[in-house]
Amino acid sequence: MKGNFSSFGQFTIAEASIDELQINGYGGASAPMLSLPLSLDVSHGALKPHEGFEILSLDGKLSFNGSLLARSGSLPVHFILQQKFHTLKNQHHHLEFALDANRLAAIEAKRGGGDVKFHLDVVLSVQKLHALTEPPANQPMVSIVWGFIQTMQLYLQTDLVIPRDAWVSRVLPNTGYGITHILEFQAAPIESCHAIDHSFKALKQAEEKHKLGYYDDAAGKCRMAIEPFFDYKPVDPSHPESRKIPVLKKHWETKLGQATYEWLKNTLGSIKDASNPPHHSPTAHYSQFDSQMILAITTAVVAYIARTMNPEDLK
Repeated sequence: MKGNFSSFGQFTIAEASIDELQINGYGGASAPMLSLPLSLDVSHGALKPHEGFEILSLDGKLSFNGSLLARSGSLPVHFILQQKFHTLKNQHHHLEFALDANRLAAIEAKRGGGDVKFHLDVVLSVQKLHALTEPPANQPMVSIVWGFIQTMQLYLQTDLVIPRDAWVSRVLPNTGYGITHILEFQAAPIESCHAIDHSFKALKQAEEKHKLGYYDDAAGKCRMAIEPFFDYKPVDPSHPESRKIPVLKKHWETKLGQATYEWLKNTLGSIKDASNPPHHSPTAHYSQFDSQMILAITTAVVAYIARTMNPEDLK
C-alpha cells in the first residue's frame, strides 16, 4: 500500500508505504498488538534559504467495519527539511495498535476465512520554521537557530488489506488468539483406520481448513467425518421413499452395550447438530474457537470408534 499525505500548500511533500505481507502481531494473549511497518519519504525541493519544516511525529487510527478499532501511540520523527537538506527517504517506523480478545473475535467473525480489511488514517505533524541565523558559507554544517511559526498536520487516508495468509500465520498466533492445545490419542489399529479412511481424510481436510482460517469449512468437514457411522432410515418405514434420517448403526448396540451406545449416539448427534449449518445455510459462521472445539471433539470420538470397533463393525 502506498499513499500521499494531503498537500502542503502547492506541494505534496510526504508519502508513506506499508508492506501488508510484513504486518505482524505480538504481545501474546496478555497484551495483543498489531504492528504496521510504515516507510516514510519526505521531500521539499522548493524551499527558500530561510525556510524550514520540522517533521515532528506520526499518529495512526485504525478502523474496522466502519467503527474505530484502535489508535496508535505517537511516533517521533524529528527531522528538519531545509534548502540544503530537503529530502528524507525510507525512514522506517512501526505503528502499533493495542487489541484484545473481543476485538480479535469480532474481526474473525467478520473475516469469514478471507482477507482482513481495515481503514487507516495517519496524521503527520509538521512545524513551519524560519531561520534566525545563517551558517557561514564555508561552514555549512554549523547549526541553524530556528524560530517557530506554526504547527500543521498532513493527513493520509487509505484502505488497508491484510492477506489471509499473513493474518493467519503472522498476526493471530503472535497475539495468542485461539491458542491450540494438542491432544494425543492412543493409536488405533491400522485395519480400523482403513475401514474409516473417509473419516480420517475428512478430519485431515478439516485441520488444513482450520489452519488457513476457513472455520466454516473446517466445521463442515467434521460433519462429513462422522457420516460413515450412520445408517439412513426412512421416517415412515412403510414408505421407503420418504425422507431419510441418520441413525447410529444399530448393530453397534450389541458390541458397545446400551449405555455406551446411547452415549455415543448422543455425542455424534451433538457433533452433527453443531457442524451441520455450513451444509445448509450460507449465513452460518464459526469463530476460531468454535472450529477448534468441534475439530477436537470430533477427532476424539473418531479415535474412540477406531480403537473400539472391529473393521467388520464399521461396514
